[in-house]
Amino acid sequence: MKNVMIKLGGSVITDINKEGVAKEYEIERILNEIKSILNEKRVIIGHGSGSFAHVPAHKYGISNGIVNEKSVVGTSITQDSAAKLNRIVIKCALNIGLTPFSFAPSSSAISNNGRIEKWDISPIIKAMELGFIPITYGDVILDKSKGISIGSTEEVFRHIASYVKPQKIIIGTDVDGIFDSDPKINPDAILIKNVDNKNIKDVLVGSGDSRKIDVTGGMRSKVEYLYNISKETGAECQIINISSKGRLHDALLEKKVIGTIINGN
Repeated sequence: MKNVMIKLGGSVITDINKEGVAKEYEIERILNEIKSILNEKRVIIGHGSGSFAHVPAHKYGISNGIVNEKSVVGTSITQDSAAKLNRIVIKCALNIGLTPFSFAPSSSAISNNGRIEKWDISPIIKAMELGFIPITYGDVILDKSKGISIGSTEEVFRHIASYVKPQKIIIGTDVDGIFDSDPKINPDAILIKNVDNKNIKDVLVGSGDSRKIDVTGGMRSKVEYLYNISKETGAECQIINISSKGRLHDALLEKKVIGTIINGN
């Protein structure tokens, strides 16, 4: 059975204009699309922070590490905010009959300058073997160099993927993939359907940061992470719009859908 990792983007599962407000109806709809393919795939789900943890992380400058007492307080607030959204996702999973098992990176991972160095993911693998659905998320992580760092969902996925070697990684956002300019501003923006070693440099130059508050670096960071993950693990990575009903379901069934495929091989 194939292993698939799926990210539920924060811009999809939260109201980005209202701090700490989750779109529970959207979370349940998306999880139902995942539920329908569980006889064919083993999945690990991750989610972003949206209007939850990104807000205090930005306010307290958590990406700079521990620089003063406010950084310590801000870290605790950010960790709590990330966990609150995770509990909502877990509740939604239970509501539709899934068997989720939550994994908080902040509880046991150690980073060095923002890159996870140590995190025993054998419990995640064991949970999958027992029939649970591991659900993890972007989180604050204790860091050797900075005291604390922000582990984006992509960084969390990178570490996990190095062990579980998934066949596919799907990043669900609120846009149709990678474009040559911001499609929310430019109606003539062109979708880049494939990213590989032939065009990765040009794509990274062209993909700007998210216009929303995003302390993990926006779209450029996502592209770079996914390309490197694909290169290291062989996984096919795909960015799709999971706000579009049925698109995640079709992607999981390996049907052709609108999006960007990233291949590092």
